[in-house]
Amino acid sequence: MIVLLTGKDRFRLVRRRTELKKGFLAKYPSGSIIIIDASTDPASVSRKMLEAGSADLFSSECLLDVREALSLPDDDARAISDAIKRLGKNASMVFSQTDAPKAKDKLFGYLKKHAGKVELFEPLSSREAESFVIAEAKAVVPGVTFSRSALAKIISVCGTDSARLSSEAVKIAQFRGEGEVSVQDVDLFLREDSHEKVFVALDALVSGNRGRALELLLHEARSDSGGIHKLFGLLAWQIRELFKVRGEYDRGNMRADDIARATGMKPFVVGKLLSRMGVFSLSRLKSGLSLLADLDADMKIGKIEPELALTLFVEKL
Repeated sequence: MIVLLTGKDRFRLVRRRTELKKGFLAKYPSGSIIIIDASTDPASVSRKMLEAGSADLFSSECLLDVREALSLPDDDARAISDAIKRLGKNASMVFSQTDAPKAKDKLFGYLKKHAGKVELFEPLSSREAESFVIAEAKAVVPGVTFSRSALAKIISVCGTDSARLSSEAVKIAQFRGEGEVSVQDVDLFLREDSHEKVFVALDALVSGNRGRALELLLHEARSDSGGIHKLFGLLAWQIRELFKVRGEYDRGNMRADDIARATGMKPFVVGKLLSRMGVFSLSRLKSGLSLLADLDADMKIGKIEPELALTLFVEKL
C-alpha cells in the first residue's frame, strides 16, 4: 500500500509520518524501514527503491519512507513511477513532501491516482487551531477544558503554528490538570511577541489613538535591548506585510485563506491584517515606509534622538 502525505504544515505531517512508521513496526516487529531522501540525492531514488526490492527485503516486510520526491524533474519522476510498478502492489511505501507540490508535477499526479491513502496537511485556520489546541491538551489531560478567552489568547500569541500550539497546549494542560484553563493560566506561559505588540500599536495609531500608540511603542523599545533601532525594523516589517495584503485586497482577493496562499503568510495573520484594510490605505503605507527610512537615516547620523524620532513617526503617520 502507498500512503501520500503532503502540505506546508511540517509539524503535523512529520508527526503523521512517524505514526505510520510506528504502526508498521508494531504490526511487523521484525520489519525494517528504509529512508530515501530525494533532497540529498534526487537521481538515486528509483535505484535505491529497486535495490531494496532486489535484496528481497519486502519478503520480511519492509517500509520505504520516500521523502521530498514529488517535484523532481519528469525523467526522475518516470523512473520512480516505474520502480513503484516493478515493486508491486504488496510493497509498503510512504511518500511525503513538506511543501505544496504543483498539479503539473508528474510523480505527484501519479501518486494521487495510485496511492491507497492521500493526506493533506495545510496550515490550520483559526477555528482549526482552536480545535487542535483542545485535542493536544486532552491527549495528555483528558479532563482539561478551555475558556473562550483562554483559547483566544493562545491563538493570538501563537497564531496557527501547529508545533508551538502543541507545545504550549501540553504545558498549560499539565499545569492546570483537570478543570478549565483560564486566560490567567495562559498568561503564566505566554506573552505576546514583539511583532504582535507592534501591530497593536500601529492599529491604535491608524485608529486615531496616537497617545496609546506612542505609549506602547516606547514601552517596547525601552524593554528590549535593541531599542528604537530594532523597533523601526519591526515597524518596517509590519508595514511591508500590510503592503502584501493590501496588494491582494486591491486586486479583489478578499479571502484570508486565498491571500495566505498567494503571499505565503499565515491565514491567521492575514485575517488580522484584513480586518484593518479600511484604515491602512496604500498611500498611508507608502508614506509610513518613507517616513521610517528618513527618520532612521537621521538617527544613524546623530541628527535626531531615537525617542524623538519615534515620537515624530507617530505624530506624522
